[in-house]
Parts: sequence; structure tokens; C-alpha cells
Amino acid sequence: MGSWLVILAFFAGPVASLALVTRLVSDPGLPGLGRLRRALGGRRSDPVPAGRPIEAIARDARRLGRQLQHADDGRSAARIGAIRRSYDDVLAEGCAALGLAELLGVLTDGRELDAERRRVEVVLTGAGMVLEDAY
Repeated sequence: MGSWLVILAFFAGPVASLALVTRLVSDPGLPGLGRLRRALGGRRSDPVPAGRPIEAIARDARRLGRQLQHADDGRSAARIGAIRRSYDDVLAEGCAALGLAELLGVLTDGRELDAERRRVEVVLTGAGMVLEDAY
């Protein structure tokens, strides 16, 4: 539909063309006009967040945290290690979303990583992220 309107605007004359181009640029429902709208200085679309919503990150952190708390239910050590790494990744994603510093991806397994994980949990909780389910 958009190409027909442009052809019509070309033959309709300068005044009608200006009105039609204005209509085209202001109509967000027509595809492929974002670049034209930006080039003509039209309104910009709302900024798109860089990552996932913080609610989804917190939900994953709660789910993985529960799995780590109940790791003694017969799971293999490899499975528990994978859950722990996933939990660390989600905590790091939460820190990135909130602009907080963390070292979870830098430290190797051991006491320092466990201490950093606890520190990040405290910092994220202090920033308002709910990491435990309320029963």
C-alpha cells in the first residue's frame, strides 16, 4: 500500500505530496517507514531495553535458588554444578540490569566464589530484587 501512496503523491503535485508524506511519516502502522520518519526528524519510537525485564531475571533467580537449596535430592554433581553456574549467570544479569558490580564470572569455584555469590545476593536484595519466595 505504501508504494502506491508514494506514486500517487508524485503525480498529485507538491501540496498534495507534502500532505501525503506527512501522513505516511506520522502513520506508525505502515511498515518500513521508521528510517524515513527518523530522517525527516519525526518522533522517535520509545527506547527498547537492552536486556530482559528485571521481573524475569528475579523469577529465574528464585527458581534456580530453590533448586540449589534442595540440591541433596539425588542430583548428580554435574547437574548441581550446572545449576550453580546458571544461578551465577542470572545473578550477574541482575547486577548488570541494575548497574551493580559483581565478580561472579571472574572467580573460580571455591570459597571466594561462594562469598561473592552471597555478597551479590545481599546487594541485589538490598536493591529490591526478591530472591526468595514468600511462603
